[in-house]
Amino acid sequence: MYKNLGIITGIILAIMLFFNGILASITGPYMSTLIFHIIGLIIIMIISIVTKNKVSDLRKIPALFLLPGVLSVLTIGLNNICIPQIGITLVVGISLFGQLIMSNIVDHFGMFGMPINKFKKEKITGFSIISLGIIAMIII
Repeated sequence: MYKNLGIITGIILAIMLFFNGILASITGPYMSTLIFHIIGLIIIMIISIVTKNKVSDLRKIPALFLLPGVLSVLTIGLNNICIPQIGITLVVGISLFGQLIMSNIVDHFGMFGMPINKFKKEKITGFSIISLGIIAMIII
């Protein structure tokens, strides 16, 4: 089930990047990032109200756990800059490759409290195929 949710997340991400890229071409990369996050804030506020989710005391949350908000703004902003230049397919492909590299580093070293899952040489084949696909997208 969770693998299917991962596929759905990937589909939603590609659709989101497409529409956000169009919005960026109309409003500029920074304004579209702001619009994107304001809409997200409004939606999560509505969901929180409907589900009667209580607000946590932000002062008790370590600053490091707020880093994903910063990374989200950077990710969307950088995508907005890249999509008009190289297209959504290449941006998604390169982004996913970057995610694969980082997630393998996290798994291999057990970073952020994750269990250690050592890199196996069999994964090199998969990485090579993905790399060749990205190279083909760049060249063709």
